[in-house]
Amino acid sequence: MALHRRATAEGVGTLLLVLAASAGGIAAQKSYGVEPGLVRLTLALVLAGALVSLIVAFGHVSGGHFNPLITALQWLARERSGTCALAYVLAQLGGGLAGGAIGAWLWHATSKPVAGLRWEGFASETVASAGLMLVVFGCMRGSRTETGPFAVGAWLLAAILATPTTSYANPAVVLGALVSAGPVSLGLSSALPFILAQMLGALGAFALVAVIFPKAPRRT
Repeated sequence: MALHRRATAEGVGTLLLVLAASAGGIAAQKSYGVEPGLVRLTLALVLAGALVSLIVAFGHVSGGHFNPLITALQWLARERSGTCALAYVLAQLGGGLAGGAIGAWLWHATSKPVAGLRWEGFASETVASAGLMLVVFGCMRGSRTETGPFAVGAWLLAAILATPTTSYANPAVVLGALVSAGPVSLGLSSALPFILAQMLGALGAFALVAVIFPKAPRRT
């Protein structure tokens, strides 16, 4: 596969991994405060879920390193060319910086109601939906149908714990939440921003899918 596709997969995968770690840490701190055991447990679940899902989704493209140390050792072992290793490392470092910044931003992104709608969760749902679509399409385009449900479930575990909106990432779930009760219920003022955010995240993911994954055969 072309180097730009593989490097992009490493960059995006590292971004999502670090984003989950950054946002998950903030979420755990907000939920448990000074309870280090619970914070560590939450971070372990977030990182394990994110890493498993991302390796399954992106591994068939780039190897699923998401770590410059792995790439560097492969280069030292002469298993990867210098050009490829450099592209991977630059993508991983850039993805890590972006992921950390976005993870922190998600928990600080606030907005005032506009036209009666609440937009506080817009950023969270955009990122959560984009991540979910990347994992889903990564599994589908890699013909990993057996492990796809496992990868999607692992990603949702990480996203639910790490994102401020607990990752609805599905317009059908939002509509169900309108008539539901309990912690998953939503009001009309939040539903439309959530759905718009999910559509935006899905379209952003679709653009990345076109770069990272070869086009799947057309279904008849």
